[in-house]
Amino acid sequence: MSITDELREFMDGADGYELWCPRHKEELTAIADRIDAEHEAKVSYWQGASYKDGYDEGFASADDWLGQHEDAMAEHGWVRLPLDADGEYICAGDVLDGYGKTIEVVELRHGRSGWVLISRDGNGYADTFAFTHHHEPTVVDTLVEFALACEDAGNSGPEVKRLAADFAAKLRLAGDPE
Repeated sequence: MSITDELREFMDGADGYELWCPRHKEELTAIADRIDAEHEAKVSYWQGASYKDGYDEGFASADDWLGQHEDAMAEHGWVRLPLDADGEYICAGDVLDGYGKTIEVVELRHGRSGWVLISRDGNGYADTFAFTHHHEPTVVDTLVEFALACEDAGNSGPEVKRLAADFAAKLRLAGDPE
């Protein structure tokens, strides 16, 4: 199966078409041959990557190999996706927390200055490390936020009581009627 099968089938079915001339068919066939050759070279390169350039079968993933061969990625027009503050890759469709808000990434743009995340509201964010992937707050997240708020308040008695009341609305212990 060739990447240009559909084009070749169209050309075969176009025989006898008044406006179709042999020269055009020869040119399109040559173009299809070049597309197939380029595609086959890329497929062969990546399928054979485990057997060339010192690839160690003990690597955990292709990312490990590519990490040592950035030039191979760039040579084929590939770039790494941006990372968030936790080192996770950011993709279109991800929901991220940062700058005190939650955004949905609808587009990733890469230019001379690096990555820019475009959010659903149309804003662009160049500092991808300011974000983490969004998750619903856990009990641990809430307790950490409470402890940091108490520390910021200077751990004063009345302020801690007010903070505890605020956080009680966020956190309900299992089996506790209040």
